[in-house]
Amino acid sequence: MTEKSKIFYLSRFGIVSAILYCIPVIFFLKGRRFSDTWLLYLGSALFLVSVFVFGIMNDGKNADAKITYDGFFVTILGVIFSCILILILTFILTPDVFGTGSSADVLQQTPAAISKKGDDGILFMMLANAVIINFCAGVFAAIMTRSKNAENKLPANE
Repeated sequence: MTEKSKIFYLSRFGIVSAILYCIPVIFFLKGRRFSDTWLLYLGSALFLVSVFVFGIMNDGKNADAKITYDGFFVTILGVIFSCILILILTFILTPDVFGTGSSADVLQQTPAAISKKGDDGILFMMLANAVIINFCAGVFAAIMTRSKNAENKLPANE
């Protein structure tokens, strides 16, 4: 597989992971109940499952390579695409979060840790979730599938 086709192949899985993450984010932004942060963690769980499925599907693809970092590459691409999609969805679904009006009218039912003085608290929370939680979940899934695939290639005990 050439380098360009491999990058295209892996970016498809990164985009799918980002889209699966953003499905609960849509409900989070659409409902305007910003205390429902569990939806962001649900999206991160979907991200984890998609990277895990990629690792299982990609088991025998690179049998000739000693070390492959495909799961990590998909994770990094998924995190980048997630951040881009979060910005786009926020601009589309809640554009008043970026406005200069009163933040008390916009940020209803926010968690106690988010200050109502600045409008950027919700956006920061979503981007931090996408970067930190999704990266950790993707790396975890990549390591687990990599170790499981390496375990399957060991000779049987006699």
